Amino acid sequence: MYLKQQMIRLLSSRVTKHAAVFAITAIALAGCSLLPREEAVLQPPLIQPVQEKLDLVEVARGSIQTSLKGTATFISSNVKTLSFTESGGQIKSVSVALGEQVKAGDLLAELETDDLELQVRLQRLNVERVQLLYSEAVRDGASGTEKRLKEIDLEREQLSLQAMESRLKQSQLFSPIAGTVIFVDSIKTGDRVNAYQTIVTIADPSSMQLTYTASEAKDVLGVEAGMPVKLKYKGKEYAGKVLQSPSNAPVTTDEAKASSNAVTIVMAIGNPPSDIQIGHSADMIIELQKRENVIVLPRKAIRSYMGRSYVQVTDGERKKEVDVEVGLTTPTEVEIAKGLEEGQKVILNN
Repeated sequence: MYLKQQMIRLLSSRVTKHAAVFAITAIALAGCSLLPREEAVLQPPLIQPVQEKLDLVEVARGSIQTSLKGTATFISSNVKTLSFTESGGQIKSVSVALGEQVKAGDLLAELETDDLELQVRLQRLNVERVQLLYSEAVRDGASGTEKRLKEIDLEREQLSLQAMESRLKQSQLFSPIAGTVIFVDSIKTGDRVNAYQTIVTIADPSSMQLTYTASEAKDVLGVEAGMPVKLKYKGKEYAGKVLQSPSNAPVTTDEAKASSNAVTIVMAIGNPPSDIQIGHSADMIIELQKRENVIVLPRKAIRSYMGRSYVQVTDGERKKEVDVEVGLTTPTEVEIAKGLEEGQKVILNN
Protein backbone atom coordinates (compact mmCIF):
# COMPACT_ATOMS: atom_id res chain seq x y z
CA MET A 1 0.00 0.00 0.00
CA TYR A 2 2.77 2.37 0.92
CA LEU A 3 4.58 1.58 -2.29
CA LYS A 4 1.44 2.24 -4.36
CA GLN A 5 1.03 5.74 -2.87
CA GLN A 6 4.66 6.61 -3.55
CA MET A 7 4.25 5.57 -7.19
CA ILE A 8 1.14 7.75 -7.64
CA ARG A 9 2.89 10.79 -6.05
CA LEU A 10 5.89 10.33 -8.36
CA LEU A 11 3.71 10.08 -11.45
CA SER A 12 1.79 13.26 -10.43
CA SER A 13 5.00 15.15 -9.95
CA ARG A 14 6.20 14.17 -13.39
CA VAL A 15 2.90 15.12 -15.01
CA THR A 16 3.08 18.58 -13.34
CA LYS A 17 6.59 19.18 -14.56
CA HIS A 18 5.67 18.18 -18.10
CA ALA A 19 2.66 20.50 -17.99
CA ALA A 20 4.83 23.40 -16.84
CA VAL A 21 7.36 22.74 -19.56
CA PHE A 22 4.56 22.64 -22.11
CA ALA A 23 3.09 25.94 -20.87
CA ILE A 24 6.45 27.74 -20.98
CA THR A 25 7.09 26.42 -24.46
CA ALA A 26 3.67 27.63 -25.63
CA ILE A 27 4.25 31.11 -24.23
CA ALA A 28 7.62 31.34 -25.93
CA LEU A 29 6.16 30.23 -29.23
CA ALA A 30 3.36 32.79 -28.89
CA GLY A 31 5.94 35.60 -28.80
CA CYS A 32 5.18 36.72 -25.27
CA SER A 33 1.61 37.44 -26.21
CA LEU A 34 0.76 38.01 -22.60
CA LEU A 35 2.72 41.39 -22.63
CA PRO A 36 1.17 44.60 -24.12
CA ARG A 37 1.67 44.86 -27.86
CA GLU A 38 3.83 47.88 -28.94
CA GLU A 39 2.41 50.03 -31.75
CA ALA A 40 4.51 50.43 -34.86
CA VAL A 41 6.41 53.76 -35.16
CA LEU A 42 5.04 55.85 -38.05
CA GLN A 43 7.40 57.76 -40.30
CA PRO A 44 6.81 61.57 -40.43
CA PRO A 45 5.02 62.74 -43.56
CA LEU A 46 7.02 64.50 -46.21
CA ILE A 47 6.33 68.33 -46.05
CA GLN A 48 6.91 70.46 -49.07
CA PRO A 49 8.88 73.68 -48.22
CA VAL A 50 6.74 76.85 -48.21
CA GLN A 51 7.38 78.96 -51.25
CA GLU A 52 8.52 82.48 -50.11
CA LYS A 53 6.27 85.21 -51.49
CA LEU A 54 8.27 88.28 -52.45
CA ASP A 55 6.93 91.82 -52.59
CA LEU A 56 8.37 93.02 -55.88
CA VAL A 57 8.36 96.28 -57.81
CA GLU A 58 9.52 96.67 -61.37
CA VAL A 59 12.13 99.31 -62.11
CA ALA A 60 10.54 102.04 -64.23
CA ARG A 61 10.99 105.69 -65.09
CA GLY A 62 8.85 108.56 -63.83
CA SER A 63 9.02 112.01 -62.25
CA ILE A 64 9.91 113.07 -58.71
CA GLN A 65 9.24 116.38 -56.96
CA THR A 66 10.79 117.52 -53.68
CA SER A 67 9.03 120.12 -51.58
CA LEU A 68 9.13 121.82 -48.21
CA LYS A 69 5.94 121.41 -46.22
CA GLY A 70 5.13 122.90 -42.84
CA THR A 71 3.13 125.39 -40.83
CA ALA A 72 3.89 129.11 -41.14
CA THR A 73 2.92 131.76 -38.60
CA PHE A 74 1.53 135.21 -39.37
CA ILE A 75 3.59 138.10 -38.04
CA SER A 76 3.70 141.84 -38.68
CA SER A 77 6.47 143.29 -40.81
CA ASN A 78 6.12 146.59 -38.91
CA VAL A 79 7.00 145.96 -35.27
CA LYS A 80 8.14 148.64 -32.82
CA THR A 81 9.94 147.74 -29.60
CA LEU A 82 9.80 150.55 -27.05
CA SER A 83 12.07 151.30 -24.07
CA PHE A 84 13.34 154.24 -22.06
CA THR A 85 16.55 155.03 -23.91
CA GLU A 86 18.20 157.83 -21.91
CA SER A 87 18.01 156.40 -18.43
CA GLY A 88 16.04 154.04 -16.28
CA GLY A 89 13.89 154.94 -13.35
CA GLN A 90 10.89 154.07 -11.26
CA ILE A 91 7.69 153.10 -13.06
CA LYS A 92 4.81 155.51 -12.52
CA SER A 93 2.29 153.69 -14.72
CA VAL A 94 1.80 151.24 -17.60
CA SER A 95 -1.27 152.25 -19.57
CA VAL A 96 -1.77 149.25 -21.91
CA ALA A 97 -2.37 145.51 -21.74
CA LEU A 98 -1.37 142.60 -23.96
CA GLY A 99 -3.57 142.37 -27.07
CA GLU A 100 -4.88 145.93 -26.74
CA GLN A 101 -5.30 148.09 -29.84
CA VAL A 102 -3.53 151.46 -29.71
CA LYS A 103 -3.32 154.53 -31.93
CA ALA A 104 -0.22 156.44 -32.93
CA GLY A 105 0.64 158.91 -30.16
CA ASP A 106 -1.07 157.00 -27.33
CA LEU A 107 0.77 157.09 -23.98
CA LEU A 108 1.92 153.57 -23.12
CA ALA A 109 4.03 153.92 -19.97
CA GLU A 110 5.85 156.59 -17.93
CA LEU A 111 8.46 156.98 -15.19
CA GLU A 112 8.18 158.88 -11.93
CA THR A 113 9.43 162.46 -12.40
CA ASP A 114 8.35 164.03 -9.11
CA ASP A 115 7.02 167.50 -9.96
CA LEU A 116 8.61 167.75 -13.42
CA GLU A 117 5.27 168.20 -15.16
CA LEU A 118 4.45 171.13 -12.88
CA GLN A 119 7.87 172.64 -13.52
CA VAL A 120 7.32 172.39 -17.26
CA ARG A 121 3.98 174.18 -16.98
CA LEU A 122 5.52 176.93 -14.86
CA GLN A 123 8.45 177.30 -17.24
CA ARG A 124 6.11 177.69 -20.18
CA LEU A 125 4.52 180.59 -18.33
CA ASN A 126 7.98 182.07 -17.74
CA VAL A 127 8.78 181.87 -21.43
CA GLU A 128 5.48 183.52 -22.27
CA ARG A 129 6.12 186.33 -19.75
CA VAL A 130 9.64 187.04 -21.03
CA GLN A 131 8.36 186.90 -24.62
CA LEU A 132 5.82 189.62 -23.81
CA LEU A 133 8.50 191.81 -22.14
CA TYR A 134 10.79 191.41 -25.11
CA SER A 135 8.01 192.26 -27.59
CA GLU A 136 7.07 195.34 -25.53
CA ALA A 137 10.69 196.54 -25.43
CA VAL A 138 11.01 196.18 -29.19
CA ARG A 139 7.72 198.01 -29.68
CA ASP A 140 8.95 200.85 -27.42
CA GLY A 141 12.06 201.23 -29.54
CA ALA A 142 14.56 199.54 -27.25
CA SER A 143 17.94 199.02 -28.88
CA GLY A 144 21.50 198.19 -28.09
CA THR A 145 22.20 196.74 -24.66
CA GLU A 146 18.62 196.97 -23.42
CA LYS A 147 17.27 195.01 -26.36
CA ARG A 148 20.05 192.43 -26.15
CA LEU A 149 19.35 191.84 -22.44
CA LYS A 150 15.71 191.14 -23.25
CA GLU A 151 16.82 188.69 -25.95
CA ILE A 152 19.13 186.90 -23.50
CA ASP A 153 16.35 186.56 -20.95
CA LEU A 154 14.02 185.08 -23.53
CA GLU A 155 16.64 182.66 -24.89
CA ARG A 156 17.59 181.52 -21.37
CA GLU A 157 13.98 180.69 -20.47
CA GLN A 158 13.41 178.93 -23.77
CA LEU A 159 16.50 176.72 -23.28
CA SER A 160 15.38 175.88 -19.77
CA LEU A 161 11.93 174.90 -21.10
CA GLN A 162 13.43 172.71 -23.84
CA ALA A 163 15.57 170.84 -21.29
CA MET A 164 12.58 170.23 -19.02
CA GLU A 165 10.39 169.07 -21.91
CA SER A 166 13.14 166.74 -23.10
CA ARG A 167 13.40 165.17 -19.65
CA LEU A 168 9.62 164.77 -19.52
CA LYS A 169 9.52 163.22 -22.99
CA GLN A 170 12.25 160.74 -22.08
CA SER A 171 10.19 159.60 -19.11
CA GLN A 172 7.20 158.74 -21.30
CA LEU A 173 6.63 156.08 -23.96
CA PHE A 174 4.24 156.93 -26.80
CA SER A 175 3.19 154.54 -29.56
CA PRO A 176 4.83 155.53 -32.88
CA ILE A 177 2.26 153.51 -34.89
CA ALA A 178 -1.29 152.24 -34.71
CA GLY A 179 -1.35 148.55 -33.95
CA THR A 180 -1.68 145.72 -31.45
CA VAL A 181 0.25 145.34 -28.21
CA ILE A 182 2.07 142.00 -28.59
CA PHE A 183 4.31 142.31 -25.53
CA VAL A 184 4.15 144.07 -22.15
CA ASP A 185 6.81 143.58 -19.51
CA SER A 186 5.50 142.18 -16.23
CA ILE A 187 6.20 145.35 -14.25
CA LYS A 188 4.01 147.37 -11.93
CA THR A 189 3.95 150.80 -10.36
CA GLY A 190 7.03 151.43 -8.24
CA ASP A 191 9.29 148.89 -10.00
CA ARG A 192 12.63 150.11 -11.32
CA VAL A 193 13.60 149.57 -14.94
CA ASN A 194 16.86 150.00 -16.81
CA ALA A 195 17.64 152.03 -19.89
CA TYR A 196 16.90 150.07 -23.10
CA GLN A 197 14.85 147.46 -21.23
CA THR A 198 11.94 146.51 -23.49
CA ILE A 199 8.70 147.70 -21.92
CA VAL A 200 6.12 147.39 -24.73
CA THR A 201 6.10 146.01 -28.28
CA ILE A 202 3.57 147.19 -30.89
CA ALA A 203 2.84 145.38 -34.18
CA ASP A 204 0.97 146.81 -37.15
CA PRO A 205 -1.60 144.15 -38.21
CA SER A 206 -2.06 145.74 -41.63
CA SER A 207 1.48 144.66 -42.65
CA MET A 208 1.24 140.87 -42.52
CA GLN A 209 3.93 138.33 -43.36
CA LEU A 210 4.46 134.67 -42.59
CA THR A 211 7.49 132.99 -41.07
CA TYR A 212 8.51 129.35 -41.05
CA THR A 213 11.29 128.08 -38.80
CA ALA A 214 12.87 124.73 -39.64
CA SER A 215 14.39 122.42 -37.05
CA GLU A 216 17.64 122.22 -39.02
CA ALA A 217 19.34 124.43 -41.62
CA LYS A 218 19.52 121.53 -44.11
CA ASP A 219 15.70 121.42 -44.22
CA VAL A 220 15.55 124.80 -45.98
CA LEU A 221 18.41 124.26 -48.41
CA GLY A 222 17.27 125.11 -51.91
CA VAL A 223 14.72 127.70 -50.81
CA GLU A 224 15.37 131.00 -52.58
CA ALA A 225 13.78 134.44 -52.48
CA GLY A 226 11.07 134.82 -55.12
CA MET A 227 9.94 131.17 -55.07
CA PRO A 228 6.15 130.71 -55.15
CA VAL A 229 4.44 129.38 -52.04
CA LYS A 230 1.13 127.52 -51.80
CA LEU A 231 -0.73 128.54 -48.66
CA LYS A 232 -3.91 127.27 -47.04
CA TYR A 233 -5.60 129.35 -44.34
CA LYS A 234 -8.91 128.30 -42.77
CA GLY A 235 -9.48 125.83 -45.60
CA LYS A 236 -8.94 128.37 -48.39
CA GLU A 237 -5.91 128.41 -50.70
CA TYR A 238 -3.77 131.49 -51.29
CA ALA A 239 -0.68 132.25 -53.36
CA GLY A 240 2.42 133.51 -51.64
CA LYS A 241 6.06 134.28 -52.32
CA VAL A 242 9.34 133.80 -50.46
CA LEU A 243 10.73 137.17 -49.36
CA GLN A 244 13.72 136.03 -47.33
CA SER A 245 15.56 132.73 -47.03
CA PRO A 246 18.88 131.83 -45.41
CA SER A 247 20.62 132.54 -48.72
CA ASN A 248 19.63 136.23 -48.79
CA ALA A 249 19.23 136.99 -45.07
CA PRO A 250 21.02 140.14 -43.87
CA VAL A 251 24.57 139.58 -42.67
CA THR A 252 24.82 140.13 -38.92
CA THR A 253 27.43 139.78 -36.20
CA ASP A 254 24.72 138.88 -33.68
CA GLU A 255 25.15 135.11 -33.23
CA ALA A 256 21.59 134.56 -32.04
CA LYS A 257 20.17 136.47 -35.03
CA ALA A 258 22.47 134.66 -37.45
CA SER A 259 21.38 131.27 -36.06
CA SER A 260 17.74 132.29 -36.43
CA ASN A 261 18.23 133.49 -40.02
CA ALA A 262 19.84 130.15 -40.94
CA VAL A 263 16.58 128.25 -40.33
CA THR A 264 13.93 130.91 -41.05
CA ILE A 265 11.91 131.68 -44.16
CA VAL A 266 9.84 134.88 -44.49
CA MET A 267 6.91 134.88 -46.92
CA ALA A 268 4.28 137.29 -48.24
CA ILE A 269 0.66 136.32 -48.87
CA GLY A 270 -1.26 137.64 -51.85
CA ASN A 271 -4.73 139.12 -51.27
CA PRO A 272 -4.74 138.33 -47.54
CA PRO A 273 -8.14 137.89 -45.88
CA SER A 274 -9.27 140.61 -43.52
CA ASP A 275 -9.68 138.30 -40.52
CA ILE A 276 -5.99 137.34 -40.26
CA GLN A 277 -4.55 138.00 -36.82
CA ILE A 278 -0.98 137.99 -35.58
CA GLY A 279 -0.13 134.50 -34.36
CA HIS A 280 -2.54 132.68 -36.69
CA SER A 281 -1.02 129.91 -38.83
CA ALA A 282 -1.33 128.58 -42.38
CA ASP A 283 -0.20 125.37 -44.08
CA MET A 284 2.51 125.97 -46.67
CA ILE A 285 4.12 124.07 -49.54
CA ILE A 286 7.21 125.30 -51.39
CA GLU A 287 8.05 123.18 -54.44
CA LEU A 288 11.80 122.74 -54.77
CA GLN A 289 13.44 120.41 -57.33
CA LYS A 290 11.63 118.35 -59.97
CA ARG A 291 13.11 115.75 -62.31
CA GLU A 292 11.41 114.00 -65.21
CA ASN A 293 12.16 110.65 -66.89
CA VAL A 294 14.29 109.26 -64.07
CA ILE A 295 14.23 105.90 -62.30
CA VAL A 296 11.99 106.20 -59.23
CA LEU A 297 11.47 103.60 -56.51
CA PRO A 298 9.51 103.50 -53.27
CA ARG A 299 11.73 104.54 -50.35
CA LYS A 300 11.20 101.20 -48.63
CA ALA A 301 13.10 99.51 -51.47
CA ILE A 302 16.35 101.14 -50.34
CA ARG A 303 18.48 99.35 -47.77
CA SER A 304 21.38 100.99 -45.95
CA TYR A 305 24.34 99.70 -44.03
CA MET A 306 27.32 101.73 -42.80
CA GLY A 307 26.86 104.43 -45.41
CA ARG A 308 26.16 101.97 -48.21
CA SER A 309 22.87 102.17 -50.15
CA TYR A 310 21.72 99.06 -51.97
CA VAL A 311 18.67 97.12 -53.15
CA GLN A 312 17.85 93.45 -53.51
CA VAL A 313 16.85 92.26 -56.98
CA THR A 314 15.70 88.88 -58.23
CA ASP A 315 18.18 86.91 -60.32
CA GLY A 316 16.29 83.83 -61.47
CA GLU A 317 15.53 81.87 -58.30
CA ARG A 318 18.13 83.79 -56.31
CA LYS A 319 18.35 87.22 -54.67
CA LYS A 320 21.18 89.59 -55.48
CA GLU A 321 22.34 92.81 -53.81
CA VAL A 322 23.00 95.81 -56.07
CA ASP A 323 24.63 99.04 -54.90
CA VAL A 324 22.76 102.18 -55.99
CA GLU A 325 23.39 105.92 -56.07
CA VAL A 326 20.47 107.88 -54.62
CA GLY A 327 19.33 111.24 -56.03
CA LEU A 328 16.29 113.27 -55.00
CA THR A 329 14.36 111.93 -52.04
CA THR A 330 10.82 112.56 -50.85
CA PRO A 331 9.01 111.06 -47.85
CA THR A 332 7.70 108.23 -50.06
CA GLU A 333 9.94 108.00 -53.16
CA VAL A 334 13.58 108.10 -54.14
CA GLU A 335 15.42 108.74 -57.38
CA ILE A 336 17.98 106.12 -58.43
CA ALA A 337 20.75 107.96 -60.28
CA LYS A 338 22.92 104.90 -60.88
CA GLY A 339 22.87 101.14 -60.36
CA LEU A 340 19.57 99.89 -61.85
CA GLU A 341 18.03 99.39 -65.27
CA GLU A 342 14.42 99.43 -66.35
CA GLY A 343 12.66 96.09 -66.09
CA GLN A 344 14.61 94.73 -63.15
CA LYS A 345 12.53 93.40 -60.23
CA VAL A 346 13.39 94.95 -56.87
CA ILE A 347 12.40 93.33 -53.59
CA LEU A 348 10.76 95.80 -51.24
CA ASN A 349 12.25 96.12 -47.78
CA ASN A 350 9.22 95.10 -45.68
